[in-house]
Amino acid sequence: MDESVLDTPPTKLYPKHAFIMRQLGEPAQIDEDINKLVKKVFKSRGFSTVDATSSVGAKDFLSRILSLIRGTGFTVAIFSEDTRPRSLANIALELGFAAMCGKPLLIVKSAKAEAPSDLKRTDWLVYDPNNTAEFTATLKLALDEIESYAEFESVGLEVAINGNNTDCAVAFERANKAFLLSGDPKFIKSAEDIIRKLEGFPEDIKISDIDRLRDEINTFILQAARAVDVASSKKSTPKSSPKSSKTGDQNGKISAGNHSAD
Repeated sequence: MDESVLDTPPTKLYPKHAFIMRQLGEPAQIDEDINKLVKKVFKSRGFSTVDATSSVGAKDFLSRILSLIRGTGFTVAIFSEDTRPRSLANIALELGFAAMCGKPLLIVKSAKAEAPSDLKRTDWLVYDPNNTAEFTATLKLALDEIESYAEFESVGLEVAINGNNTDCAVAFERANKAFLLSGDPKFIKSAEDIIRKLEGFPEDIKISDIDRLRDEINTFILQAARAVDVASSKKSTPKSSPKSSKTGDQNGKISAGNHSAD
């Protein structure tokens, strides 16, 4: 992975999405059960998910994973006592990326799973197949906390923008995080306000940091507006009735052989 990937915006923004880290290739049944329940609870709260299969292309694999992590609001790691060691190593690596990017982390493990040594001091949610109601309630509390992060970033954004000495970089970081966590279009307007603050610097005075920040904010505005349009079109498009043929299912599958799938 080229270090310059951190200097460029993510390929796509996924507002109000979580990036799920888990074993994808032939996962154990308990891993599948946890993932299904997590996605069900998320959907009930208006959150969607993406994982390593959500991005394919010519880019380096780790670069694509980092782009997905940076393009989502928070991350979720899922593992059990039956998760393969190689997949656990991949999950730990992706967790490190997410922590580096300042993303809120939710770690979900089965009751019998042994947490990796570097996660020993980390809080996690425990899934018990015999008591899914308790797990569901705990997961909803965790989502309450995620939503409180969005509100915290929103308050911090107001402070950064309206202070006597506006820190445009900090303000943009908060606008970006708040948008990805909440999907609220008002944070696009906040980014536009930050751009106007930057207009106080004459164009003929070249300051690389300011030019880069201006480009990053403009890219965010375009990507965020596109993401909002996509979300709106999905809500307005009626769901088609399921077809009896299963051919499309077979042709539409994406191989997970190169992802956290191992």
